[in-house]
Amino acid sequence: MKIASLTLMSAAMTALAAHADLPAPPQEPVTYDPAPAACATEEFTIYFERGVTQLGDQAEAVLDAVAADSARCEYFRIEVAGHADATGPEDLNEKVSEDRAESVTAAFEARDISAEQIAIMPKGQARAYAANGSIEPLNRKATVRLVPVASQSRDS
Repeated sequence: MKIASLTLMSAAMTALAAHADLPAPPQEPVTYDPAPAACATEEFTIYFERGVTQLGDQAEAVLDAVAADSARCEYFRIEVAGHADATGPEDLNEKVSEDRAESVTAAFEARDISAEQIAIMPKGQARAYAANGSIEPLNRKATVRLVPVASQSRDS
């Protein structure tokens, strides 16, 4: 009986060995769609020269980055806050900050970003002073905040 079992096992091993020499059938490569990039709240800054409300050449790169991000994600709102330094009268600085925000908004509209998504917030000379009380020249800016749809309940 042992001899018959060994012979049967030997025949089975020989049959398996014969099939082991055959190459595996080719498999189709597994491909996965890339995961969509997470859309997060982002903030961009555009700087202006003193008393200037028109966008400069350097602003184009920032605006292009914002437009690319807004095309990649679905945004609930785009907040544009205009700022001014404190070198002039407060009412003039309020107007300058509003004009800066309007310039950025017009540039977005030229890039096919809907004005309905954009909220303009002129800040005037608020935060125009450094911690030591001196005038902050870097407050001559417009900040752009992109808020994705998923964040609307958290950030609103």
